[in-house]
Amino acid sequence: MTWVRGRSRRERIGLAAAPVVLVVAVVGVLLAGGGGDAGRWLAGSPTDTQSDEAVETGGGENPDTAPESEPRTGPTGVVPPYVHSFAEQPGTKPRAPEASPTAGVDVAEGTDGCDHAYGDRNVCVPWEFPAGVGDRCGWLRERGFEPLKITGGRDRHGLDRNGDGTACGSGD
Repeated sequence: MTWVRGRSRRERIGLAAAPVVLVVAVVGVLLAGGGGDAGRWLAGSPTDTQSDEAVETGGGENPDTAPESEPRTGPTGVVPPYVHSFAEQPGTKPRAPEASPTAGVDVAEGTDGCDHAYGDRNVCVPWEFPAGVGDRCGWLRERGFEPLKITGGRDRHGLDRNGDGTACGSGD
């Protein structure tokens, strides 16, 4: 350690940086594919399917004469995965179909500010009329509403005074 103390600051930094540069160089070679199997693994290429012993002795089997009990490899040299059919297992039942994502959704009454008990589902009679409105049917007529059939089974606003099933109709 005394030989380090006798060095200048620049030389000591150089001595400390040398191992770092060496490690970076080794990692770079491995990533570039020059370090045996590690480079092939990082590059994503398939590994050799023959055993190390067969490679060393020059042995190995011809793929065309291989016994049928051994799995054949695909074009990348990798054995394709076995996909198990879970539906054919004894004791299992198929799942019930789920609701369609485009099916109608039940929304709590009045959530959108409309009372849909009048007319079609696209008609929006206000859930609450503006303050100061005395003649609700007159207010609806001013906004283009015609007599509305009561479809929700109730007349929450009392728009069907004669009970004929039509809100703001003749006689109301």
